[in-house]
Amino acid sequence: MPKIALAAGVLNQIPLDWKGNQDRIISLIQEAQQKQAGILCLPELCLTGYGCEDQFLSAYTSEKAWESLLQILPHTQQILVWLGLPVFFEGKLYNVAACLANKKLIALIPKQHLANDGVHYETRWFNPWPAQKRSFISTNLGNIPIGDYRIQADGISIGIEICQDAWEGENRPAHALAKRGVSVLCSPTASHFAFGKSKTRQRLSIEGSQIIQGAYVFANLLGNESGRTIFDGDAYIVQEGKIVAESQRFSFKDSQLILAAVDVTSETNTDEDLLSADVEWPVLNQSYPSFEAASWEYSENIKEEEFARAVSLGLWDYVRKSHSFGWVISLSGGADSSAIATLCYLAMQLAYKELGWKGIQEKMNYIPWINGLSSEKDFIARMLTTAYQGTENSSDQTRASAKALAECIGTTHYDWNIDVLVQEYRGIIEHAIGRTLSWEKDDITLQNVQARLRSPSVWMLANINNALLLATSNRSEASVGYATMDGDTSGSISPIAGIDKTFIRQWLIWMEKSGLDGTLRMYGLSHVNSLEPSAELRPLTSKQVDEEDLMPYPILNAIERWAFYEKLSPAICLQNLIQEYGSHFTEEQLTGFCSRFFRLWARNQWKRERYAPGFHVDDYSLDPKSWLRFPILSAGLEKDIKP
Repeated sequence: MPKIALAAGVLNQIPLDWKGNQDRIISLIQEAQQKQAGILCLPELCLTGYGCEDQFLSAYTSEKAWESLLQILPHTQQILVWLGLPVFFEGKLYNVAACLANKKLIALIPKQHLANDGVHYETRWFNPWPAQKRSFISTNLGNIPIGDYRIQADGISIGIEICQDAWEGENRPAHALAKRGVSVLCSPTASHFAFGKSKTRQRLSIEGSQIIQGAYVFANLLGNESGRTIFDGDAYIVQEGKIVAESQRFSFKDSQLILAAVDVTSETNTDEDLLSADVEWPVLNQSYPSFEAASWEYSENIKEEEFARAVSLGLWDYVRKSHSFGWVISLSGGADSSAIATLCYLAMQLAYKELGWKGIQEKMNYIPWINGLSSEKDFIARMLTTAYQGTENSSDQTRASAKALAECIGTTHYDWNIDVLVQEYRGIIEHAIGRTLSWEKDDITLQNVQARLRSPSVWMLANINNALLLATSNRSEASVGYATMDGDTSGSISPIAGIDKTFIRQWLIWMEKSGLDGTLRMYGLSHVNSLEPSAELRPLTSKQVDEEDLMPYPILNAIERWAFYEKLSPAICLQNLIQEYGSHFTEEQLTGFCSRFFRLWARNQWKRERYAPGFHVDDYSLDPKSWLRFPILSAGLEKDIKP
């Protein structure tokens, strides 16, 4: 029973970054070789990036990926490497894992099951490969085996299942490969972050090792690869149902490698599906450190931890991959903008903790002023700009809240009043229409003009700083259109568009009281956590409150989930509402909430179509470009509440 060092590598790649992706892959291969790894599993489609979208349909993309593969081949001496790329074969495109060993391309093994739900649209680009089908593809390296093969190397039989393949229950390739004698199963993966999803991937890895009664090597992508989706960067090496090594998720580094020395069963046969790789496993003369999950993975507040780390990494990658010089936020003193400012701060703190100041300078070397800074404090002030834009309807409490958080973080903070702009525009319109605008007749108009006039100033700051303007809408508000287009929706990206208001408020309290990993607390959030959410667009005497304009946020979130995640009818949504909240509200009130939700939902699809790209963090999303499509014009669903 030979002993071999298995390795899994996670990579933070960029779609279509041929040279960068190639260099990061080669660097990880070299690290694995130095540590005497025999088999290295890299993520799915890591040569091109997973998020190439319709660019996959261009033959040029697969051609460039093939060129990169040829450049990587010479670096695979005395190691077997799995890496992903798209390959055209017989007029169809396949999502393929290439097996490289000792400077040779051994085989191309395509994905059998394609992800086609939620944010996944793989069948738009790729074709599923039939199990048991085997063939050859003509290349500039000669005829290369393509299909459902196993690899035999130095007495070990190795198989593969690519991402979605492992999610197919009894149809997952692991079952067939177990019967064919595989003792090592590798899983190149591009599985995006969602709350709790890593536990499912971990379970599938454990089950995979149990199915083959051998070793399972799982490697995922890392970071905000292409804009909307964030990858955990989780990797696992499992032997006979026991995790022997795992990565630390949400790393700010370009890559991460885990290794484990395991005993595996050897076999020799000549079945037609078995291809030989001429590689001998290195004789191990070194031991490996314990690759264990970070301590925060065991937190009672794992959802809060995951949210903070995933979105912070997403913001960090977005700013550097877009070559922006920082972020700008219209900091209202309310929950949403405060959460986003906190997340930007966490991004810088976590980057500094893991990379150090030198590492940050290397990552951000495109910024002309980066090397002129002398401290972390200066870095934060240059990277993050906030502005409180008050009107006569703004309260002293929200102004104090914004100021306290800005000082706590150390942002470059501005405070100005836009009443003169509001009055100027109001005067123009009143002169044009020949009457005075009033709150009784023109409530929405007078609210929206304030929100919209906050947009140009912060866009100016973003332009001046070459920075990203961050939109501040959350998912709860998006579902009912409780946002002003070209106002609080203005921005390059919308970091919290994928999460509900209730959780945002809960997370802010947690960040103040407990903090990241129990240590990184944000005391500057105490002001915002004492406030009732309000748009502050009506006169202060009206005591405007969000939940009075809409409905209680927990009820709004419940209807949204029942209707668009569980896909229940409006009538059943109301039944559930009465059953769950009937002891707190009358049936008439609950019917009113339900009716209002579906009426506002249908009326505001056009807004959701225009929102800035948001991060996908939950198990569902309202993003019409990546998860939930709904007609812009429709008869709506309000009419269907009663059976």
